[in-house]
Amino acid sequence: MLSAVKGRTTELLEPVASILAKIGVKPNHLTLVGLLLGVLCAYEIYLGNFVLSAVLLILSSLMDALDGALARSKGMVSEFGGFLDSVLDRYVDIAIFFALGFHVDWFLAVFALSGALMVSYTRARAEKVIPKCDVGIAERGERLILILIGLIFPNILSLIVLLVGVLAHVTALHRILYTYRECKRKT
Repeated sequence: MLSAVKGRTTELLEPVASILAKIGVKPNHLTLVGLLLGVLCAYEIYLGNFVLSAVLLILSSLMDALDGALARSKGMVSEFGGFLDSVLDRYVDIAIFFALGFHVDWFLAVFALSGALMVSYTRARAEKVIPKCDVGIAERGERLILILIGLIFPNILSLIVLLVGVLAHVTALHRILYTYRECKRKT
């Protein structure tokens, strides 16, 4: 759902991207900073510092948006950059859900993590057989917003993690069905 505003995000972040490009910052630098902030976020979740972890999650997500905006607006898009961004996003997801497991039922954390990974995997695998598979209601941005809400309101954290898991698995199943229909249309 949030992928529909990606163009607008690039437009909003373009002034910052211009400054960063002038001082020599590359998209992959921001991707690595996003990874570090995401891992710090997970550590703070583990420690139970939910307010600080929420701030770190916002900063990590900002780096994730900014790396793409910089790449697109300054003609720095590369296949490896897209690959690196996607892989490091998964590592951040794993770290965050692992840390959440110390505060919610481990089953919920694993359920949500497996859903998040399947959303990514179904898209990657589908796009080997169809041109595009970005359908679904719980892509990474939506999941992170929900987790942010859970960090701000820790009394509903378990419910949020459950919701993330359900929505992620629904998104993965949606992508499976979408890919099936698209493959059938091709034949």
